[in-house]
Parts: sequence; C-alpha cells; structure tokens
Amino acid sequence: MIRGGNGVESTPAGIAAGIPVAEPVSPPAEVLEVLKMSRNSSLSKNLPLTRLRARSRVRGGPVGLALGGGGARGIAHVGILEALEEYALLRPSILAGTSAGAVIAVLYAANTPVGDIREFSSELNWFSHVVKFSDILHMEEGALAGLLPNTRLGEIVEELIGRRTFDELPRDVAVTAADIQKRRRVLFTSRRVAKRINRRELERFLPPPRGDLPGVETLIVTDVSIGAAIRASCAVPGFFRPVQVGDMYLVDGGLVDQTPVDVVRAMGARFSIGVSLALSFMPEKLASPTRALSGTVGMLGISQLQRSLALADIGFQVSGIQTRSPVKAHQLDLIGIARLDMEQKLERTLGKEWLRRARAHTP
Repeated sequence: MIRGGNGVESTPAGIAAGIPVAEPVSPPAEVLEVLKMSRNSSLSKNLPLTRLRARSRVRGGPVGLALGGGGARGIAHVGILEALEEYALLRPSILAGTSAGAVIAVLYAANTPVGDIREFSSELNWFSHVVKFSDILHMEEGALAGLLPNTRLGEIVEELIGRRTFDELPRDVAVTAADIQKRRRVLFTSRRVAKRINRRELERFLPPPRGDLPGVETLIVTDVSIGAAIRASCAVPGFFRPVQVGDMYLVDGGLVDQTPVDVVRAMGARFSIGVSLALSFMPEKLASPTRALSGTVGMLGISQLQRSLALADIGFQVSGIQTRSPVKAHQLDLIGIARLDMEQKLERTLGKEWLRRARAHTP
C-alpha cells in the first residue's frame, strides 16, 4: 500500500491481504511491580514535574527510538541499545532510522540479539563488505558515472533478518529515504504502521507544499523489501548510486530527516529517544568542489537536526561524534562512549533511584 499526502491509498498487485496485526502483549509481573513501585514512591512529591511526566510516559509506553545516520559511526548505536536493554520498561518497541541508523533499527526490530548486532557492526567494513570488486570493474557511464551500487548491503541485512518483510517483524520500524526527483521524504514500513500513523505529526515537522509555499511531502510505502529500503536509505549522494524503487530515484534519508524523531512519535511512541551521529555530510576540510557542496548541504541540515532532537523526551548527539570518520571501520570505542551518554541522559531524565529499581525488576 502506498499512501500519499492526499490520503488516497492503493494496494499494488502482488500484496496479499489479511496480514495479521500483532496483539498487544501484557507486561511481565516484574514490570508491573516496577510500575506500582514508581506510582507509590514516597520520593515522588519532591521530584521535578518534568521528571514525573517523563516517568508517566515511560509507564504508559510504548518507547520509540530514532537512530540517525552516519556511515561507519553507526556502530555507536549499539551502545544505545545496550544501555536501554538494561531496563524492560525502556526497550523500544517502535523504531525509525536513517542510513546507518536504519540498519541498526531494522536488526533490532527483527529481534536480533544486541550481542549479535554488536558483532555484525564491529566486523562491518563499508567498503569491502558493501562494495563488490566487480562493481568497481563495471562502473556505469553517463549520469551515474563514478557512483557505486550498494546492492550487497541490502543482501547482507536480508540474510541477517531471515528475509522477512516489514509486516513480519515483531517490532514496528520505519526506514527513511529521500526522493530526489519529486523532492519528498519516503518512509518504508509495515501495513499495520501505515494504517495508524499520525500524518499530522509528520507534517508538523516537515510541512507539505501549500499554495505558493514550498514544502516536503511524505510518502508512506509498504510493498518494498527491507533490503531495497535499506539500500535507498544508505545511498549517500556522490558516492552510492541512487536506488530505483518503482518510478522513484532514492538517496540517503538524511537529506530530509537525519534523526527521525517525528516518525516514531507519529508511529505512536509516548516516550521518544533521538540519537544523532552528527551530519556526515560535513567534511573536515573543503579540499574539493565535491566536499564544498557536501559541506553546504550539511550546513542546511543543522537547524533541522536541532528541531528534530528537540521533539524527543531524550534527544542528543553522541559525544565527540562529529570528529569521527563516517567511513573508517572498527571504531569500537564509540560503543562505550554512546552507552555512557545514554546512561547519563536516562539518569538525568528519570532519576538514578528509579532506574536502579527498574533494573532490579528487569528479567
């Protein structure tokens, strides 16, 4: 099903109807005990109102996690997941990701153990694993000259998740991409998410064109494979070839939504976390016209990224990430840095004692 800004829906051929919608699952007894404990805590009267509100949203659930793009910096997202896994109440059931963040979001939505995600991320090399030698030997000419396909990346993710579709994943997830010809954001997700997504929430962050005013339309697509969605979201302009999906030519979702907090909110998250890996379009040195153009694109995205993180209950950029390479492999220390950042933000937002008790009651 494809849903455009006019609300008209169509079901492309080949999509079977009647996909079952996941039934809500009651939280385990240990989690219910934490909820009861937090409501009755004698400390509640003395806590800041903002902290009480945050706890209330966590208790109400679900928790949504938006993961930003950043190429090889994406390994930092493993540390975010490791920190959240310590608390049953904070394990996200709604996820959205851009570029490298989309890869991690999809793996987690498929119930891939965080330890396995860590192993995959630690071994992934964005050149040797994503770009085949045969691709370099058979470079296209014309408009796509010099650009590499990222087909292998989609194949790797498909293998890791057992070639499931968005409808078959146990957690809700959305993957962002940018349609460069029609100037719109594209969200790949499941049919159950498409049915309930709050378009007003999406349009508050990225308003569609109205009259003479420019804007960005959001298109929701549910009939595309996860591998194709990942390839589109990770098609970094100037390096990877745009990915054709139907009549669209798609590139890295970071061009329109670097850290899609508005998307997890529109998907139904009551407590949202947004994690930025900085703008990977910002080169350290403007040594070429290409880098100068990339830097210009990055500058234009700074204010949008700030607005996105401001939407989250916890929104932040991983410490020092802007100085790290978006292409260098095996930056394993980023996992620990991001985990510590996440733990500190949770403590500041929810309280150290509340977190200690929540961890004690996590199975």
